[in-house]
Amino acid sequence: MFSKLFGKKKDSAEGTQHPEVPVTHVVEVKWDNWSPAGPNDVRSPCPAINSLANHNILPHSGKGITKAMAVEALTKSFNIDPKIANVFAASGIIANPNHDAHSFDLNHVNKHNYIEHDGSLSRGDAAFGDGVKFDQEAFDMVLKVYREAHPGKSDDEIMTDWGTAAHARWARITASKEEHEKEEKTWIYGIKEAIMSYGETSLCLNLLGKDGVAPLQWVKIFFEQERIPYAEGWRPPTKFDQADLNHGYAEMMKGGELGVEEAKLVGIGTLVGLKAAILGLGASFIKTPSSES
Repeated sequence: MFSKLFGKKKDSAEGTQHPEVPVTHVVEVKWDNWSPAGPNDVRSPCPAINSLANHNILPHSGKGITKAMAVEALTKSFNIDPKIANVFAASGIIANPNHDAHSFDLNHVNKHNYIEHDGSLSRGDAAFGDGVKFDQEAFDMVLKVYREAHPGKSDDEIMTDWGTAAHARWARITASKEEHEKEEKTWIYGIKEAIMSYGETSLCLNLLGKDGVAPLQWVKIFFEQERIPYAEGWRPPTKFDQADLNHGYAEMMKGGELGVEEAKLVGIGTLVGLKAAILGLGASFIKTPSSES
C-alpha cells in the first residue's frame, strides 16, 4: 500500500555513486525556539513538518533530514505513533531524486499529488500557480465556514468541531473542482486524494485539539505562521495513532450528506463504499512495513 500511494524508490544505475553531505542535528524540543524560514531554507506543503523546522526541532534549513531524525522529531514533539512517523519519514526518503540517499530535503516532496493535492486547506492548486506555499485566499475559505457556523463570535471565541471541519474541507474540494472546470484544466480527485484530504484535517485537529475541538486561533497560527501555539496554551496530545486518525475520518463522514456526492466524485458510488475505502486503505497504508524505503 505504501508503494501504491507514494511510489517505490527506484534503484540507481549500477556503479553510480551519489555522495551525501552529512548533516549533524540533535532533535531537541524547545517550542519557544521559533523563526520563519529564511531565503535559503526549504519547506514542504505540510505545515506540521514545516513547523518542526521553524521550531528548529528538524534542521531549520529543511535539508539533510534522515529517516531516524524525522521519526524522532515527530514522536518526541507530537507523541505520534512510530508507525505513522515512519510512513511520513519514508515518504521523504522515497521522494529524494538521489535514489542512493538516506536523507531528504523538505522540498523533495513538493510534487503534485504526492502529499500536496488539489483542494488543500491552505494551499492553492498546482494548475494555477504554487501548490506548495501557504495561500491565504485558499485558507480564508476554511475560515469563512467556521465564522458562518458561529455568527457573532470572534476568531478568539470560535472552537472547531468535526462537523464544521467536514464542511470546511468540502468547501475547498468543491471550489477546486469548480475552478478547474472554469479554466478547462484537468482535475484529479480519486481515492488517494480523498484520503489525503481527510487526513490533513484529521491530523490537524487531532494534533491541535481533543476529539476535533481546538481554538480556531490555534488553527490559524498553525497554518498561517507554521508555528505550534505552545505560548497560547497548546500541549501535545497524550497519544496520536491510527485510531485517532480513523475517528476523525468517521466523524467527518457521520452526517452523510457530503459523503454521498464525494463518493460519486472518486468513482466509488456509495457512502458506504467511500467509508470502507477511506478507513481500510488509510489503515493498511499506515501498517505497511517501510522496508521499501
